Amino acid sequence: MRISMLVLTVLTAVAFSASWSIGPGGLSGWPGLPCSDILETGQLRAGMVVKYIDTDNGSILQIPLKACWGIEEDFEVGAVIPVVPVDGPYDGSIIGDIVLSGGWLYEKARGGTALKLTGRIVLPTGEELRDSGAELAIGGITSTTFLDFRLSMSAEYALNGGRNPIDDTITDVMYFTAGGSSFITSDVLLHAEMRGSTFSELSIGSGAQYLLNPDFALDGGINVALNGYENFEIYTGLCWTGSGF
Repeated sequence: MRISMLVLTVLTAVAFSASWSIGPGGLSGWPGLPCSDILETGQLRAGMVVKYIDTDNGSILQIPLKACWGIEEDFEVGAVIPVVPVDGPYDGSIIGDIVLSGGWLYEKARGGTALKLTGRIVLPTGEELRDSGAELAIGGITSTTFLDFRLSMSAEYALNGGRNPIDDTITDVMYFTAGGSSFITSDVLLHAEMRGSTFSELSIGSGAQYLLNPDFALDGGINVALNGYENFEIYTGLCWTGSGF
């Protein structure tokens, strides 16, 4: 029975290039690429990522703790708590900005095309200059499948209030991501993406995901900055998915 469930799980993942990880904002996706997937009701996905970030002023070691929960049909919520044990450039707070997010599957068509609407709030618990500060954002993520390749694109409009949104000037910013993913074997998926914002940030990246079994997935990858204060980042992570929550 367990072998049959594993085969069914892998076949479903191959058909739709399904995400078995958690995206940048705490919702379904990969560490560098959000997608329109929604966790089924009662499913809980938890994980951690270890990131080495190189900047012009020094290196940063960051360990984001992530969780995503399917609380209702077509609706999931997520959270990201970045732990920063090593902060060369700033030597500041050990906790970065905490992210709380939600996603609603607005529409799904044949062939795996879907649109997920998202909302996100960022708590300014991190360090000035290192972290972006308080934000309130709304956006959308769409994914579509063509043969064995899945294209995902996202856009967000956010209001940024810095470290003190009551007194600081509030500015608006757009974030965008575009990328693709595809299984190359029954348990190995590759993805590549470009990310940017109207804050003059732009980066490209690629990564891989390995399904250990129906419950655990390994992630790893690299992002290279084309513009911004970061030069590059290398990351690896582990995610666990359970049901009945």
